[in-house]
Amino acid sequence: EAALNLHRLTHIYGVTVHRCQMMYDTPSSRKKALRSSIHLFLMSMLAFIIGFLMSYDAATMQDNTWDIDDVDGSITTLDTVINSAAAASEDDDDAPATTLELLGRIALRQRQLNNEIIREYGVFGKDIFNKINVEKIIQLSSLSQTKLLRKIMIKIVLSRIKNQGNEGAEGSAPVFQWVTVGDSSAAGHGNAYSQSYTSILQTTVSGIFQSAGIEFVASNRAGSTFSGMEVAFCTKEMFGADVDMLSWDFLPLDTNHFDPLSNSQGMDPLLFGERVGMTYYPQLPVLYFLGKATGVEIQQQLGALENRGVGFAMMTDALREVVLTVPNGYDKDGGGNLPPVASKFHCNGAIEGVEACDDLTQMYQCYSNEGVECKKVKYDVAKECVDPRYETPWNDGFKMHRLKGRLLGFHMIEMLRLAALELDLLELKQPHLRDSPLETLDILRNEEEVEGFLFSKTTATTSTKESSWDLLKLKKSTCLNAMSIYVLQNSDQRDEVLPIQLHPPQSSICEEFVPFQTAFFRTSYREQRIRLLEPVLEFNEGREVMYGVCLHASICDAGQCEVDPVPIEDTLITVDTVQMSVHGKLISELTRIGGCYFLGNEEGLIWKEEAGGESGITIRTSNTLFVSSFFALH
Repeated sequence: EAALNLHRLTHIYGVTVHRCQMMYDTPSSRKKALRSSIHLFLMSMLAFIIGFLMSYDAATMQDNTWDIDDVDGSITTLDTVINSAAAASEDDDDAPATTLELLGRIALRQRQLNNEIIREYGVFGKDIFNKINVEKIIQLSSLSQTKLLRKIMIKIVLSRIKNQGNEGAEGSAPVFQWVTVGDSSAAGHGNAYSQSYTSILQTTVSGIFQSAGIEFVASNRAGSTFSGMEVAFCTKEMFGADVDMLSWDFLPLDTNHFDPLSNSQGMDPLLFGERVGMTYYPQLPVLYFLGKATGVEIQQQLGALENRGVGFAMMTDALREVVLTVPNGYDKDGGGNLPPVASKFHCNGAIEGVEACDDLTQMYQCYSNEGVECKKVKYDVAKECVDPRYETPWNDGFKMHRLKGRLLGFHMIEMLRLAALELDLLELKQPHLRDSPLETLDILRNEEEVEGFLFSKTTATTSTKESSWDLLKLKKSTCLNAMSIYVLQNSDQRDEVLPIQLHPPQSSICEEFVPFQTAFFRTSYREQRIRLLEPVLEFNEGREVMYGVCLHASICDAGQCEVDPVPIEDTLITVDTVQMSVHGKLISELTRIGGCYFLGNEEGLIWKEEAGGESGITIRTSNTLFVSSFFALH
């Protein structure tokens, strides 16, 4: 209580001084104001001393101070707070009624988590997972942090509304949704699904968020076959309609990958931010750039995006510096005496046996001669599940995934703690809100909508690729994605459309890898009509539309067809090998842009809708091809 009061008094003191300056303008009033300020200052000092004696820092987990017991490592905490919070809420399914109770729950869970970290990483756990390192690795500006904290505050208030049984309360706990967007390395290929950093993030924070009455859901939607263009135009269909945080985690595949129209699998992070803002307006997700979104120019552009309402954070190269603090894999201590998640993490600077190189075929990530021993233990899956196609140098191994997931988890726990304190300050300024959670919810949501409105009414940030932006920046899109249709079919919400095929086939992989599957529309030599596009793309005579399709070649062996993730040569997909029509008119041109293909006619890439004609898209191929998405730009 003393700790929480100190936080409150500090805020009140600053506000009171400001009010004194504005209101008191007579000598006698100034003397009263001075006495009042001195009195409040002494109260603050007393609260500080009490808070210090009662381990204030540990109570609020400000410094992440670690004390290692004989067996377990624990964070030094205010035991009275923890015990009272635990006693007051034996059932964590109920949302905590007060900020003090929530802080107590967080402190209790944090102590348990720190014990796990010590068991996983040994004595190096407390050196790696401290507040200074986490803030160096995950950089978040104060403006973006405000946006993220507000999203968490909304979930806390929703959980209180549910717990109090207020009118309009939903039946289940509010969901805070994280979605991982990226390439094969981000997905975790080569590892078991449970070893991906998305899964580690989920297991790290779900219990703590649950103690706050919030269901934390981390979804792994990354994969090796998605292109940046497809991600841009099919965001909501691929990643869901209700998203709080989206990651961007792509390796650059060419030197021109910041061009929105680049054939690189990844995409311009700035364009990604613009498309996300357009898609999810007025609730703008916070973006976490975990890939190679570095450089002064791109950070300045993302800063302009932030000022328009889209918050973002970046994972920096400080991650590498932290890994190199672990003993060298060739040293006695680093070779085999450490726990598995830290042993042979790097060998003479080659993290997991990999170092940067100039070989595009290896995604600029090559195994090093210095890292042979680390390479041997990069992946840790059952022998019957090993697949050399996925155990590549550019895909992270289980150690790096676990470290990223834990660091992101520690970061999110700190954001939850700060959100609880911000909510307490809001209710302190307006005491009536403590008994009016619905009014608190309206205030927070209105703030979000104002930022969304600002984004929608301001001009998109331009880049050096003017032609790219002219084509893509303000286009509204409608998308038909095979993965989303597959999920709907399994939920008995859609009739069967084009045949759906999973990659890899379920029978060919271990059970623990099943979530890595991606669904595709399977083409054939017979003409197939995409009837589902008819109701989705509402007909409007005279409207100009651009149509695109994301096609992938395949390699068939013994009747099993696998998607080829290698970029396709243009000679494999032409108007001769892929016969398509739009509203009954044959296409005369396939233009590859950003990993997908735009459908053209004799007048170019623009199609005008006419009344009385056929509707929909047909496709017929002589080769075995897979289609991941169809999309239309209005």
